[in-house]
Amino acid sequence: MARKSKKISESIDLSRKKVKEFDVDINIKVAYKTGKMIYGKTQVLRQIRQDPFKMVIIANNCPDELETQLKYYNSLINNNIFIHRYKGSSWELGLALGKPYMISVIGINDFGDSDLMTLKTKNN
Repeated sequence: MARKSKKISESIDLSRKKVKEFDVDINIKVAYKTGKMIYGKTQVLRQIRQDPFKMVIIANNCPDELETQLKYYNSLINNNIFIHRYKGSSWELGLALGKPYMISVIGINDFGDSDLMTLKTKNN
């Protein structure tokens, strides 16, 4: 008796295929390695007055006064900067950059090889 051979595509269950999710932490680290970014309250506030960023990422526990200052400077600029609220605390944002300390705000000038631009389209 001859066995019927199944095609390989029929035997693979495609419903269990893992869907690749967007990971902000990995993309922040890639942008830090390949692009240009500034972190820290004083550096970001100084730079935002001179040359605006493409995106600003603030930690979930960012002080309210810093957030209001960023929104105020953002309202003065012709091209508004996209401000993304990071899901984690400032400790987790620091660890996403590979730093052993708290970082409450990151200003991104150049995204490098990261896909952080997709955050704009996801939230809008």
